Amino acid sequence: MKITLTQWEGFRNLKPRRLEWAEGLHLLLGPNGSGKTNILEAFHVLTGWGSLRGERTADLRSWTEPGRGTFLSAAFDGEDSLEVKVGIGARIVAKKGGSSLRSSQLRPLVPSLIFLPNDLSLVEGSPATRRRLIDRLCALLFPVYALRLHEYGRALRQRNASIRMGRNLAATARVMAPLAAWIWACRLTAVDLIRNGLEEGEGLLPPGVTLELKRGGRGLEDLHLDFWESLEASQKQERATGVCPVGPHRDDLVIRFQERDVARCFSRGYRRRVAIALLLSSGWAVERKMRRKPVLFLDEVMAELDHEGRERLIAVLLRTGWQVFATTAEACTPDWPGRVWSVNGGRVDEG
Repeated sequence: MKITLTQWEGFRNLKPRRLEWAEGLHLLLGPNGSGKTNILEAFHVLTGWGSLRGERTADLRSWTEPGRGTFLSAAFDGEDSLEVKVGIGARIVAKKGGSSLRSSQLRPLVPSLIFLPNDLSLVEGSPATRRRLIDRLCALLFPVYALRLHEYGRALRQRNASIRMGRNLAATARVMAPLAAWIWACRLTAVDLIRNGLEEGEGLLPPGVTLELKRGGRGLEDLHLDFWESLEASQKQERATGVCPVGPHRDDLVIRFQERDVARCFSRGYRRRVAIALLLSSGWAVERKMRRKPVLFLDEVMAELDHEGRERLIAVLLRTGWQVFATTAEACTPDWPGRVWSVNGGRVDEG
């Protein structure tokens, strides 16, 4: 899919504007605070993902005219033709034609992936960060994944409360077991697809980078049995700590280079390459599984990459054939092989 037209009014600091977008690579160039990331956030909302910052819906409205209505619209083309309109009030409402769309319905229609400056934490951060990468891909690949993950999280919270209160735990285990097995199955599929996608990004990483889903269980082949046996074996620890120590909430994506943790053996620039490669691999997973080209949003993706790293990244992006929107505050891309947009004070102009 690709974005062909956008229009916004009353969104953060962006000036009202109707813009046409071609396929290929787009670079949004401007100083810090100019509105580049706000443009990516508008795209993020229009593709069903909401605020980048996890803020309240009301915080998406115009900073300078808080009483003004906030509207976004976009036209998409590619595997389908689609128009989406979003009104931002007490909540975000997306419409296709005259019908309202839930986020879970919109996301698979216009699959998008985003890289943010703090995504270096995919390599050197906590397991929760890497789980979010897998969960976002799974939410695209499996329509009810986000709902099932929410149901699992609710059951987990109920179990942890029951542990601390000394209540019987059988009921929560019966709810969690099938959900855990299903989530594990989805994540294993997603990680296999990401692993295959790493091969497509040849040149961005050296050979020998491997991925493995380290499940929060004993690693048995039968996923239902794995959850039940892991839960039984952890009863003493569970009672001592007051939290359930097994299940998908304990998963991690282990990233190694020649059997060593990449966070320890790669330079900061190469760790950034790994984080970018994971995003691109997720994009190839979307294309293979969904038969749709994703749209990529890359915020300050060139930062901390040397000249060679930037050249390799641009070469890979060109090879994908995807529509890409990248931002930078550095006027250091004279050979950018696409359209360049100037962003300043919330105003967007080409060139």
